[in-house]
Amino acid sequence: RVGLRAGSGVGKSVLLGMLTRNTEADVVVIGLIGERGREVQEFINNTLGEEGLAKAVVVAAPANISPVLRLKATNLTHIIAEYFRDKGKNVLLLCDSLTRVAHAQRELGLGLGEQPTSRGYPPSVISLLPNLIERTGTNVSVTGTITSIYTVLADGDDMNTDPIVDTARAILDGHIVLSREFAQQGVYPAIDVTRSISRLMSDIIDKKDLEERNKLW
Repeated sequence: RVGLRAGSGVGKSVLLGMLTRNTEADVVVIGLIGERGREVQEFINNTLGEEGLAKAVVVAAPANISPVLRLKATNLTHIIAEYFRDKGKNVLLLCDSLTRVAHAQRELGLGLGEQPTSRGYPPSVISLLPNLIERTGTNVSVTGTITSIYTVLADGDDMNTDPIVDTARAILDGHIVLSREFAQQGVYPAIDVTRSISRLMSDIIDKKDLEERNKLW
């Protein structure tokens, strides 16, 4: 379970397209939640293309539809991924974006009378995120897996005080940070390796690679 953290316009969608086209996963499930309608069409036709769509399932709920439908689309994305995992498939789940999912729940919660707490987000938003993310991963009864990547939009490039960024950082197993500075220099994907982190790296890489990494640090 990995977060792809970045501000707007630094190449999140391009990186997701690269992952879709080059992954060895059996099935790719993509949830485009809260994006502009034009971006959805552009992502499907240009970023994914025929090669990416060959083994991908795309669920799209653009920003102009109701928050209820955006949340249902998010749930459907995870249901599809769980279905293929329970069939023994290795699934790559891409959800773009977790922040837009939180915005949909905020609209719904405030409309139902919840009191805003952290920067305008009601408590239901903070409880929604772990329940959603914990649905991915392995299943004890089958051999299938779900590797999930959630994009986290940092409003104003704020990586520290945004409550959604902070909540995702506490739940996810690792974070890939995209740098606006790198993107402005024409570096794509604009990954800032020094700010990215994995909580599982020492458990899953070879001992030799771990020793080499420790030498570097």
